[in-house]
Amino acid sequence: MKIFSFLLIITLTLASNMLFAQDEPSLIRNRAIGMVPQYAITNGLRIDFDHRLTKSKPQWLIMSPQIYLASDEPELWDYNSMWGLGLELQYRYYLKPDVLHAKGAYMGCGPSFHFFSIDDERFFSEKIIEDGIEYSVVRYGKVTTDVYKIGLTANAGYQFLVNEVLYFDFYVGAGIRLSFDNLEPAGLHKIYNDWWGDYGYSGTLLTFGMRLGLLY
Repeated sequence: MKIFSFLLIITLTLASNMLFAQDEPSLIRNRAIGMVPQYAITNGLRIDFDHRLTKSKPQWLIMSPQIYLASDEPELWDYNSMWGLGLELQYRYYLKPDVLHAKGAYMGCGPSFHFFSIDDERFFSEKIIEDGIEYSVVRYGKVTTDVYKIGLTANAGYQFLVNEVLYFDFYVGAGIRLSFDNLEPAGLHKIYNDWWGDYGYSGTLLTFGMRLGLLY
């Protein structure tokens, strides 16, 4: 996604300016903004907003809105076009009793919700009524599948700080996902449920990746 590359460049530019600025080394920073680069693999863009919950304990809340957009990519994904929205929440607790800095080892958990609208051409079943009798027929044509996915994730990681401004966060974890769709009959027919990163995946999964961003 071009917008992802553009935002990444802006983030790195701001980081460079702030790293060489004259900041108070002991300044308490209660918020952060960042992104998760690997979401580009699934045609997504995720931006993280970190907020310190308490001043006396290293507790943070991370809100992660997401957008997904793709079209004309049959060589990568089995659909014609797709768009989607998502939101993840995470409560995070840093294990080292350092209330001044959001760094070091941590544990976190929280829920997630995603919506995807996927356009594709394939076979589908349709109910018709002839002479008062209901039949199911198979047709081929354009199908729009609306996917609703809820989940819960727990992870652990380590966050590094550079000059107390720029952060690099590496994490691993596990979670569960449940997906529903608007098709009749429901169930996605495993079309969008091939692997744990698919839009309609249901089941347990491993999570891992990195975040980068700025504290302020």
